[in-house]
Amino acid sequence: MDAHKKWKIKFSILMVILIIIIYGSNYLVLGDGEHIISYVWTHLGFIPVDILIVAFLLDEIIEKKEKEAMLEKLDMLMSTFFSEVGNELIEQLSSANKYKASTENLKSIKDWDEKDYDNKLAELKKSSLDFTADIPPEERDEFLDNLRTMLSDKREFIINLINNPNLLEKEEFTELINAILHLDEELEHRKELSKVTDADFAHLNGDMQRVYNRLVYEWVYYLKYLYKNYPYMIALIIRTNPFDEDADVYVK
Repeated sequence: MDAHKKWKIKFSILMVILIIIIYGSNYLVLGDGEHIISYVWTHLGFIPVDILIVAFLLDEIIEKKEKEAMLEKLDMLMSTFFSEVGNELIEQLSSANKYKASTENLKSIKDWDEKDYDNKLAELKKSSLDFTADIPPEERDEFLDNLRTMLSDKREFIINLINNPNLLEKEEFTELINAILHLDEELEHRKELSKVTDADFAHLNGDMQRVYNRLVYEWVYYLKYLYKNYPYMIALIIRTNPFDEDADVYVK
């Protein structure tokens, strides 16, 4: 028997002895056995009530703390995602987007407060961004090849993300990862990109739009997280804003 179990047994025996001494002395002094029995029964009746209240209360508190810790890890995971994949993917898709006006207001994100972030997230959730890759036919091969190469290089990283069980708690981020994997699969199966027709490119545009919408939403959500928790980190994101052609990483 280990020392921890021995300590528990000794402590339990000590408590039982103290109970006998306390109630025994009470009976010897006052001689009121009925009062002692009534008192014990009354308190025994409250034990299940106390356990019920404490159990539910503690369970609620523990569950809340665990969820907060899990979401914190997810938000930190998003930082890694954008560093590894997200920022580069946004740049590639944004540079090709015919409808750049749909993300024009993201240029001024450096001046946003928390309410602006909330409004933009609500807007992105309510309606899709306009997206069409405006690439001349003679340049499609290069554009698609660059996109395919980038996604292929990051495939292992993305798959490791989807294997993270915590992602199931954040539906939007899970949808983004699934959309990226689908686009990667579509491009990977097209061995000869020169055979991509207008109709086929239109199909790929639909896959890119799906990724783009979810990617921009998660990017804004990520910036809101940094704005609230790590304001010193958001400065770099603003200086490299993929929606601002004049953005410059160098501090001026």
